Amino acid sequence: MRLSKGLLAAFAALLLAVVAAPAEAAQLKPPPVTYLGAGGTKNYTRAKRAPTSIHWIVIHVTEGGFAGTIAWLRNPASHASANFVVSRAGKIVELVPKRDIAWQAGNWAVNLQSVGIEHVGLTDSPTGFTDSEYRASAHLAAYIARTALMPIDRDHIIGHDQVPDPNDPLLGGGIDGHTDPGRYWNWRKYLRLVRSYAFPPVVHHHVGLGIESSTLAGGQVVAGTVPWKVKVSGPVSRVDFLVDGKVRWQDHRAPFAYAGGRGLSSRPLANGRHRLEVRAYGRGGHWTRDRFAIGVRNIRFTVAVSGLRPQQKVAGTVHLQALPNGTRPVRVALLLDGKEIDHDTSLPFAFAWDTTRVPDGRHVVTLLARARGALVARSSVAVVVQNQAPIVQWQLPVQAQVVDSPVTLTPQVEGAVARTDYLLDGNTIATLTAAPWTWTWDPSAVSPGLHQLTVRATGPNGRSDAATIDVVVRPPGG
Repeated sequence: MRLSKGLLAAFAALLLAVVAAPAEAAQLKPPPVTYLGAGGTKNYTRAKRAPTSIHWIVIHVTEGGFAGTIAWLRNPASHASANFVVSRAGKIVELVPKRDIAWQAGNWAVNLQSVGIEHVGLTDSPTGFTDSEYRASAHLAAYIARTALMPIDRDHIIGHDQVPDPNDPLLGGGIDGHTDPGRYWNWRKYLRLVRSYAFPPVVHHHVGLGIESSTLAGGQVVAGTVPWKVKVSGPVSRVDFLVDGKVRWQDHRAPFAYAGGRGLSSRPLANGRHRLEVRAYGRGGHWTRDRFAIGVRNIRFTVAVSGLRPQQKVAGTVHLQALPNGTRPVRVALLLDGKEIDHDTSLPFAFAWDTTRVPDGRHVVTLLARARGALVARSSVAVVVQNQAPIVQWQLPVQAQVVDSPVTLTPQVEGAVARTDYLLDGNTIATLTAAPWTWTWDPSAVSPGLHQLTVRATGPNGRSDAATIDVVVRPPGG
């Protein structure tokens, strides 16, 4: 399983360029889409995301048929959703609008900044996916990427298997360990199709003198690496590509393309307006040119810490991962309280931190990422090292629990534990002296209303840790 490439950074601040994203994408029409809706709000989150707040497209496989998948994802009981479903015939159904957040990646940080596209098929089936399915999905992904000003590469168009597990960022596939789209998904074909839809040939800059830019045009706003090709007529022997008046590439062989077809990287350019020019040279010193202006709006380079939460209690070896956004780092350093203790220079930028080497208490973990072009990003998380005392937390959501019948309580307890106490409103109601620390609570003798339920684990040395949740006891027949 190949892990995530540059995922899960905090929302990057997008600098405004001269042309708005919708105007830049107007040259690319969206594919035909049928809107059905998710069927409720219990399996997605309403939001008002701007197009440029979408930083990733997540590719999924349905593991079932078209109609059955749609029915399941529209069922609130599924507690899952997707923005789009693509059939094997190339039909696209929209279930959750792009402005809203679909519960599709198994990682909330990814859901916040991504769109999920489901593809009808089976992850492990050698029958693969149809050409119509690839083309429809690629057209959709191209439109999303262009409106979002998203680089079209494998750092931003990712598989579900690349989404980190929020509980263990060294694992992929989100919280449930998905492996889709799998080995039969043709990434090379798909990315080629996405780029061909995203940057179709343009001809409105033709000047009739032998050269025209065929993939970039005036008024476009771009991000990441974009193809830059030209069409020529007549005996052209050389083409120069200029950015802001400086020659950045020369090509002496047809078909003429910037960087041998690898495309123009906009990252070294400042966000804002830039003037591009292509010059065609022929015999006898004759030449002609095509000039136009584009906007550059790249996502700011950021990095996030995956695997740690602010004020989290940790013990033993902690696995964490650097999740950059905007571009790929060349080096990521792990700092503890400002001092470097480890570094990594390759994906997935993962670290194993041995907390037993530091004293218990509050520490600040920092990831410092460096990228080409002197770009630097950092992110810090304050945690509490607690190796000499137990760590306890509820498996239940930290929301008010409504109970009216006996309920089995199963807290997560770590470290050396001598006993576990259960307390209701500060009063001990049960004590356990052996694992598992599971207890069944009967609330029938408790007065109806709001109460606090606490679980407290105590170690052999007398040190303890506790976690509390609110519970609402419902009156009989209420």
